[in-house]
Amino acid sequence: MLGRLMALAGAFLLAMQPAWGKNYALLIGNSAYSIGVLDNPANDANDLAGVLKATGFETTVLMNKDGAAMTQAIRDFGEKLRNNDGIGFFFFAGHGVQVAGENYLLPVGFPFRNENEVQANAVSANLVLRYMEDAKNRVNVVVLDACRNNPFIKTRALKTRGLAPMDAPSGSLVAFSTAPGTEASDGSGRNGLYTKHLMSTLKVPGLTIEQVFKRVRESVENESEREIGRKQSPREESSLKGGDIYFVAPPVVAGASANADAVELAYWNSIAGSNNSADFDSYLVQYPQGKFAELARNRLRAVKAAVPAARADTRGEMQAPASGQAASGQAPVAVAMVRPGKVYSSPGSFSFEDKSDAPMRAAELISISCRDMIKGKRVRLVIDEKGSIAQQSRSAFRHAIEERMKGIGVRVAAAGGAADFVMKGAIETAAGANPVLGVGEVDLDADFSLALPSGKRLAQASASGGAYSGRQTMSSAKGAVQGVWEEKSDEIVGKLFRDYCAGH
Repeated sequence: MLGRLMALAGAFLLAMQPAWGKNYALLIGNSAYSIGVLDNPANDANDLAGVLKATGFETTVLMNKDGAAMTQAIRDFGEKLRNNDGIGFFFFAGHGVQVAGENYLLPVGFPFRNENEVQANAVSANLVLRYMEDAKNRVNVVVLDACRNNPFIKTRALKTRGLAPMDAPSGSLVAFSTAPGTEASDGSGRNGLYTKHLMSTLKVPGLTIEQVFKRVRESVENESEREIGRKQSPREESSLKGGDIYFVAPPVVAGASANADAVELAYWNSIAGSNNSADFDSYLVQYPQGKFAELARNRLRAVKAAVPAARADTRGEMQAPASGQAASGQAPVAVAMVRPGKVYSSPGSFSFEDKSDAPMRAAELISISCRDMIKGKRVRLVIDEKGSIAQQSRSAFRHAIEERMKGIGVRVAAAGGAADFVMKGAIETAAGANPVLGVGEVDLDADFSLALPSGKRLAQASASGGAYSGRQTMSSAKGAVQGVWEEKSDEIVGKLFRDYCAGH
């Protein structure tokens, strides 16, 4: 039934386009990284290709490829799209990072130890946009499910999380699996959270391209809050133009226009035999009181019951040894920051579990319209560090907040250069021993303001936090307090610019 429906829908879609218009898709899924293996990207690329092929796309799938192979495939894809009048669809799943505000898709087969190596050996996401734009294809869609856990956080070689915002050229839509500067879930089943819902929503007849991605965002936000306790919020930048464009056209009744009942029936028939819970979640979002709502709920319960318990996602996180197994004389684990739902250990086999909310990233606090307002603005940064730890961490503190500003599109003003804003702040740190646990701990307090060069204050923000350093030494305390600041700098930058935009 699904195959017949998709073939019929694809025929309607092609019938709406000129005879020379074809839909092409290039999908790349990289999982086998030496810097941090991912479970699902290869599955995501392969499975999404199947869905697209059923709707009339000619698909090319690459899995676990190096930079040369990825670049050549993108060039070939651009040539295939040249002067085409259909849809060009590019999809990448895997590790992606931003360097100096530019996004890079990481190939496999290279260790990527620092930013210079990323710029020299990874594939720029802008390369994809350039080839698609130069081809003068009618409609281009770029989907980046490339914000999985950052493998460099642990090594501090590349500390900026997630991807940076991107401008979509005319006639294009660029979709991100999560908000700029944040990370996406690799999923607990066969597919990543975002791709799972994208595949499901693509099957819905009669949704325009824009509507597809709006529905995906709603479904991903709902499931992420329900299942992992934090909101993953996909984003799009769109410059699409002209009439409505569909992946699966509305069903057409002979002699009449499409009607709501026909659309619902076509959608239900397309998912009735599915084993993907996202299909039924998506149906219930669109038709909570639909004709097949009770069947959908029953199928949803059955599918979820058949899925094994979600695997623990511990990539890039420290693992706590079992109680009593700490090796004598072994350096204790330095806990830089308590993370939700994770168990940590410290000297003496002490362990704890934190259930607090996940910290907000700067990009999550700032709306798309706000980012447009502040993009390219120059900020002079003045920081006063108080306390012995702060004095030793001065450059790290400054670098962290500069990276957060770059992540939202703001420029750091050169020394002595012109500036649109002045950001002033004081960071005070302290270290000592926890009297109950007998382990080292640190505290950090920060107060910042955003002002015009004239001195007029625009916004102010404060943040405080603490962590167990594991050992009562300066090096351990320094590492722990820098870990606290990695997250608190997001909070400071996000609040300052959010409040500035709210007042303008």
